[in-house]
Amino acid sequence: AMTATNNKDGTTWLSMALKEIQRGPHLNDELYDVLLAFGKDEGDAPGPADLDPDAMEITADALQNKIATELLDEIDADQAKMFSRRFSSVSTLLKDDETNGINVTTKQLLRLALYRRTVQILSTSDPVLSQRKALRVRALVDFIWSQSLVLGLEEAGNKDAHPTLAQIVHKHELKSSSSSQYDKFSPGFHHATIEGITSDYGPVHINILRIDTNNSGCRMKCIDARTTTTDLPTLAKQMGAVAAISGGFFLYSEPDIELPSERTDPVGLLVSDGNAIGPPVFRRAAIFQKMGENDDGAICLDKVGMVGVTCTFKLQSTNSTPNQQFMELTIGEDNVRCIHRGNAENAVIEENECGFSIVRSTFVARNNVSILPVPLAGFVLVFPQNLLPHDINDMMLDDVTRIEVTYALPPPYNNVENAMTGGPMFFSDDCDNGCHSMDLPAEDFKGSAPPVTFSQDETHDHNLLPRMGVGIAKCPDSGNEQLVCVAIDGRNLDRALGLTLTGTSDLLRSLGCTKAMNLDGGSSKRMVIWDSKLKMHKVVCLSTTEIKANASRENSGNGQAAAEPSRPVHSAILFLPGKEE
Repeated sequence: AMTATNNKDGTTWLSMALKEIQRGPHLNDELYDVLLAFGKDEGDAPGPADLDPDAMEITADALQNKIATELLDEIDADQAKMFSRRFSSVSTLLKDDETNGINVTTKQLLRLALYRRTVQILSTSDPVLSQRKALRVRALVDFIWSQSLVLGLEEAGNKDAHPTLAQIVHKHELKSSSSSQYDKFSPGFHHATIEGITSDYGPVHINILRIDTNNSGCRMKCIDARTTTTDLPTLAKQMGAVAAISGGFFLYSEPDIELPSERTDPVGLLVSDGNAIGPPVFRRAAIFQKMGENDDGAICLDKVGMVGVTCTFKLQSTNSTPNQQFMELTIGEDNVRCIHRGNAENAVIEENECGFSIVRSTFVARNNVSILPVPLAGFVLVFPQNLLPHDINDMMLDDVTRIEVTYALPPPYNNVENAMTGGPMFFSDDCDNGCHSMDLPAEDFKGSAPPVTFSQDETHDHNLLPRMGVGIAKCPDSGNEQLVCVAIDGRNLDRALGLTLTGTSDLLRSLGCTKAMNLDGGSSKRMVIWDSKLKMHKVVCLSTTEIKANASRENSGNGQAAAEPSRPVHSAILFLPGKEE
């Protein structure tokens, strides 16, 4: 474990760094907040009290190897190696341009924080934090890298030499699909790319998809891609889609994924062709399309949660008995309630209550005692004992494999044909239940609710990452309602640094959206469109699994997706063409 300080007077590397930042006009004041991240407070800065990043008991190479081995308790070997490579890439990028030691540089202090905080994360004895080493190392590396780029932009002093991202959108009139920047590749489907250097986010590479939802007859299909193929172009081709994007969150970096949940399971609401595969366990923003008789097929965004959801319990048939529905409970009625990981790790069941642990359609356990652990991506349903039918005995409930749970959404969502949860909602101009800004805890991104990268974000939305966002806008020319999808590339030093959640929200606002939400970003973010010239479906994003440096540097990609295998897409949203114009 690291020693707290090497100096008797309480000096730490962090207090020494603060003095340098206050003394040196060449260092940005915001740098201190970056160095503070991943520590509890100003006094939490273990390691040698020295500003030389390499003045530590372990070399940077040994630290890289330690990441690859230490994290195997929480994640698989491929992931551990990827995180270790990302650490090495960032370490190498920060070594560049460190001067001859006359002045302490921004990169030197960032590399110092990268090394000291990595050792601190790996050597923690805190029982909670020791379960989250992989998550925290991954977040730290992305964070330090993002901040090196943001601070680098500010220090370069040429911020005014480039337009902001919003100015580029305005200049090219990207609010309107009739702008010459858009390629109409199918009736009602328009695609454009923003590429260039901005003053606020450095180099950007962003794909925009605008779909006329009113008159194109576009049908949206949300699916668990693992049941067919996780290669998005192949999936789009098989399903007859003209465009497709990656979907919502899935279990990945959580340390406590237990059966019946598995890594890559979708998190939250998933309705596919009218079948509610996953209930809206967490009350989060979702994208959905209703196809009832009185619905116009509009694609909508709204926060959908468990209140009003009806859970139906069936006993599966044995040789002698047919399937038997034995109970129907509606959450929010008759003192029926739902407890998920945003609320608690364990559900407390009172004396006259029952508790059922449920993950998607699987009945996991009932309570025998007053405490029932809350499953990671599921929930505990708590209800008065008198609602349990008398003919259902303990033996039946203990045979959990025989019990199946299905879900029905309440109005106005009862005609939803396809839906996918993401979150958070960026903004909504609705008169009734609008919101002007993101509120992650209000959407159950808290506690140990998945994805923990959001629920336990120690960077406070300062990370520049690949992102996926969707919004609803009215086209200024036609007045038609449109769905706007943005696929934001990141982790590529030359072509795309990525955006924060706030930056993604601002982008969708500048594109004319009156309502917008986040979908899963990072390495799994993907957009595919039909290329009418090449007669094939193609990925329009850059590859974003590894952190990329300049082409001249080692281990760098050349910006072509083909150079590196893409991470599979686990859930997908497909857009199928309607009637020809």
